[in-house]
Amino acid sequence: MWQTLARVILSFFLIVGITLSIHPPVYATGEFQADYDVQYAISPTGKTIVTQQVTLTNKLPNYYPQEYSLILDSDKINNVIAYDDGGIITPAISVKEGKTHIGLKFNVKAIGLGKSLPFSLRYEHAGIASKNGSIWEIYVPGVLNDPDIGNYDVSLAVPPTFGPAAYLSPPPANGKSWTKAQMIRGGIAGAYGTSQNFDLTLTYTLVNPGVGSVNQEIALPPSTAFQKVTLQSLTPSPVTVTSDDDGNWLAKYSLGPRQTVTVTAKVSVAIFLSARKDFQTIPPKTSHYTEAAPYWQAEDETIQTLAVQNPTPRMIYDYVARTLDYDYEKVNAPTTRLGAVGALQTPTKAVCMEFTDLFIAIARSAGIPARRVVGYAYTNNPKLRPLSLISDVLHAWPEYYDAQQKLWIPIDPTWANTTGGVDYFTKLDFNHIVFAINGLDSSTPYPAGYYRTADASGRDISVEFAPTAKDKGASVSTVIEFPGQVGAGTRVSGAIVITNKGGESAYNIAVSAVSEPGNIKITEVIPELLPYAVYRVPITATFGQTVTSQPGQIRARVNDVTLTQSFRIQPLYWMIVLGVLSLVLAVIVAVKLIRFFLWKMSKKH
Repeated sequence: MWQTLARVILSFFLIVGITLSIHPPVYATGEFQADYDVQYAISPTGKTIVTQQVTLTNKLPNYYPQEYSLILDSDKINNVIAYDDGGIITPAISVKEGKTHIGLKFNVKAIGLGKSLPFSLRYEHAGIASKNGSIWEIYVPGVLNDPDIGNYDVSLAVPPTFGPAAYLSPPPANGKSWTKAQMIRGGIAGAYGTSQNFDLTLTYTLVNPGVGSVNQEIALPPSTAFQKVTLQSLTPSPVTVTSDDDGNWLAKYSLGPRQTVTVTAKVSVAIFLSARKDFQTIPPKTSHYTEAAPYWQAEDETIQTLAVQNPTPRMIYDYVARTLDYDYEKVNAPTTRLGAVGALQTPTKAVCMEFTDLFIAIARSAGIPARRVVGYAYTNNPKLRPLSLISDVLHAWPEYYDAQQKLWIPIDPTWANTTGGVDYFTKLDFNHIVFAINGLDSSTPYPAGYYRTADASGRDISVEFAPTAKDKGASVSTVIEFPGQVGAGTRVSGAIVITNKGGESAYNIAVSAVSEPGNIKITEVIPELLPYAVYRVPITATFGQTVTSQPGQIRARVNDVTLTQSFRIQPLYWMIVLGVLSLVLAVIVAVKLIRFFLWKMSKKH
């Protein structure tokens, strides 16, 4: 969304026009200078009053402006008022293809070198501010770098009911207003609030076409440094949930022969701009995230040259955003992932996958750990912030690892390109929800939205704003699995089984166990137990010989909860006797069954 000066029609002491437009960017140069003071005043309802104070100054002695026109890339424009020194100007207004055209004919003439014509234009714009969930977002359009623009100063007034400013990108140059140098880089993006909350319903269809049983995994949205996930429900329950080195949450299911299982996950997600202090980021193994991979051709000669020319994450981000052009024609059609080299070969055919892959390849070639994130990114303007990984809702963006902050930093060069330069590097936003992280592998695990059969109808992903965060903390339960009878002198195995039945991870779970007799002694700390995860602490022991049956007991402590399991140690001769008795009983049963079978056969004859 741009505001730009278009061509000025000038003639000697005749009708002369000046046009302010968005598209197409056709300019007159040198006949005048236009200086702007643009004020955006946002009301508590989000309606914005835009006031443009414009001064046109002649740079030639025999030309003067008579007409002015403005094209706004919105149909949410109302109550247009304009005036110059000669009084009220009646605007000519029309709406075409979602754009509002405003035309003005001046009441006065400013003829002569250096003469100025000041005028004012005021209108209501309902598309500057919008409340999404608990966050107010604003976007003020930028201006193209027109040499006829002198000053272009922008001020912004936001009501205190919006809450604290989460970010303003870029920040005002002097603390109060923005300059032309800033506005030509893509305008102003801002958000007000502390966190954004979403409710997700995700559907995964698992199919086993074979004749044997198999295990399959699905990727659930994971908690990250900027995202807190709560699993409200997961139906059916998985065998367990584990994590990989990328931090993905992987739910394991066991499928029988030719079985289809539909999994439904209800998930609450809170998004933060600043890294969570309660989240522990494990430093990655650098070699895993700087290697070449399919789609990330870090060893390609061209990629290596670009890495030398752009050695920092910011330089790579800027290069990718300005080099590739987003192809809106590919959004609604099946598309092939081009990879980094393919993106460079056809830079006008890029969607979010190509922006992401090119950043990762150059970063890895430069020795900067980088990986891909696939997920959902909310947008209320698909022209500015498109979704394009598949035709439904998914989006992709890269992360790089900042060793100083010890954080994976998410960025979005795709939206930097499509918004004309809004800064998605310094801060991301409240709109990006992580579904799956691809770092160890360039394609897997697959996110929600990929587990879909060809004949399926409806959508597999539902995302709604939630008014507040919905916490459902960890709920750790423990059982001891150990035989009630053990043989003296034999090796016995069991386990302490710890399950998190809550919706959030449990951290630093202290596990200890001792036995009487004292053959068992266990001390362990589980760093993280994911929701629906099952963790087994193995127990093995061999108890000494005894003449008579002896009692035994295991005492386990998990955090602040203590539980016990009793058992008896049987002497070896008792176990032999028990075995013999069992064998005799089995023989008796077998003989009776044979006799019964023979009797049935004789009756038939």
